[in-house]
Amino acid sequence: MAKYRIVTADEVSRQEWQCYVDRHENGTVFHTPYMYDVFSASAEYQAYAFFTLDGNGKICGLLTGFYQTVKPGLFAFLSKRSVMLQAPIFDDSEALKLLLAYYLSYAKRKAVYSEIRNHYLDNQYRQLCISQVFKWEGHYNIVKNIPDASEILWKEIGRKRKDGINKAKKFGFEVCANTDMSAIDTFYKLLKLKYLELKLPIPGKLFFENCLRLDTQSSCMFFELKDASMVRVSLFAFVYGGTLHAFYIGTDQDQEFLRKRPVDFFYYEVMRWCVTNSVTHFDWMGAGKPGKEYGVRDFKLQYGGDLVDYGRFIRVHSSLKYGIAKIGFKILQRMGKV
Repeated sequence: MAKYRIVTADEVSRQEWQCYVDRHENGTVFHTPYMYDVFSASAEYQAYAFFTLDGNGKICGLLTGFYQTVKPGLFAFLSKRSVMLQAPIFDDSEALKLLLAYYLSYAKRKAVYSEIRNHYLDNQYRQLCISQVFKWEGHYNIVKNIPDASEILWKEIGRKRKDGINKAKKFGFEVCANTDMSAIDTFYKLLKLKYLELKLPIPGKLFFENCLRLDTQSSCMFFELKDASMVRVSLFAFVYGGTLHAFYIGTDQDQEFLRKRPVDFFYYEVMRWCVTNSVTHFDWMGAGKPGKEYGVRDFKLQYGGDLVDYGRFIRVHSSLKYGIAKIGFKILQRMGKV
């Protein structure tokens, strides 16, 4: 009898799935059945989850993510990718080895490439991915330990951010949390403005609606900055296991407004909320690639926190399609089509 077997989401108990993520040291909100359901309910994604079970049916490994067609239409087959927003979690190397092998046999027929966005990186995990022909690429993130007092938080913030925060305080901005479905309209309008300028794709509005609609454990919320009762900055975040994941932010792009340094003040107030709500870590969800200038990274580091390079694992399933897709995406960016 085999030591392990691989099964899909339909073959495991939701309760056991949730318990496995909750108790695993590397478990995150992105591993939960809740997030699987969110991606499954959103038309632009095709969610997947694979599990390693032992002889007693106990979960010993989990890999979850989604397939996404970045640019629908005539050339959709060139832009279909597989993304895992966090690395797999597992109990031993054999469980992960079987999980990766099974996943790759499944993914090679469905995606041009697979991307694992690591939230940890140890030697065992690295070697197992390399053995499955994943290529590691550097990519920074910043995770800030939230202190237990606002006074300590203030001391950890850099001079430039303090200057911005103090300037913003003069304008009477207010920052508050919001879990009401009505917050989505304003958030999404601000998000589109920002990402139109960045020329990057964003999830459809339905995705964020599903996040709120399917949330039974208060895992997601908006943080809003109001200027004279008008929401002008809105952050969509997940809170799970003591960590706040800053997922997507929309900001009013009016330059006169931005000169008042509202964003400096906004993140400080969100971190102060973390102090008083038992959140121990603030995850910035990315800080650019090593060797490349990235002003946003410098901005984030001014709040304190550890710059880490867990990187990403990339496995190309079709070199030809991958090459064409990279060229095509850059062309579409220049044309403002993504």
